[in-house]
Amino acid sequence: MDIMVVGLLFFFIVIGLLLVTLHSTPSVDKVNKEYTFVCPPGFSPTLMYKEKYGETGIAYDDRQKAIYIVAPETQPSQTFWYQSILATAAFEDDCLIAKSVRTDETGKQLLARILSEEIKTRFQDKAESAEGENRGPSRGTSSSIELRILVNNPEFPVYHINFLNMEAKKGGVIYNDAMRYIQNWQDLLSYLIRLARKPAPLSDQAIPASGQQPPRQPAAAGTP
Repeated sequence: MDIMVVGLLFFFIVIGLLLVTLHSTPSVDKVNKEYTFVCPPGFSPTLMYKEKYGETGIAYDDRQKAIYIVAPETQPSQTFWYQSILATAAFEDDCLIAKSVRTDETGKQLLARILSEEIKTRFQDKAESAEGENRGPSRGTSSSIELRILVNNPEFPVYHINFLNMEAKKGGVIYNDAMRYIQNWQDLLSYLIRLARKPAPLSDQAIPASGQQPPRQPAAAGTP
């Protein structure tokens, strides 16, 4: 009898762990402290990534479900609530690796206002428009691994995060790290897009103005 009880307890513990894993937010590796950056007041980064040799970067605040994007001087660095993320796509040498887009009615309306032919081109696979070109990178090296994010901001709708901007051998440490980082961030942003597709409570249906600081949620007890 005791063995059956222990066996049942073990079974329920395993099932519980599996459910927690399936419903948890996708994980993103924390970047080395050497490559962190300062976020705006009110933004508490859970995860961060900064381009090693460039100006771009991205941070995620899990409590507010918001992202902060560090951009080059040509466009402002801004914070976006998760419902302002309309699409995200990962590219290797301009060839599409993964893509996620808002498909709910609100998302479609926002996309209709934002999308232009130029923006559509920036989110298309280069191999789709090049007749006779092999789909996907075929060389033994890669020189560009980039995440493109489309947000609800008519003035600056597209942000680029570079994970590789130098030639690197496929299968090497530099290449593998870049691919791991971009896949993890793509998974996280796809999760936020899926979250935005769900009907929000009436009190949360208003989407913040583009680029607006997300509303700060009350801190839990014992949280600074």
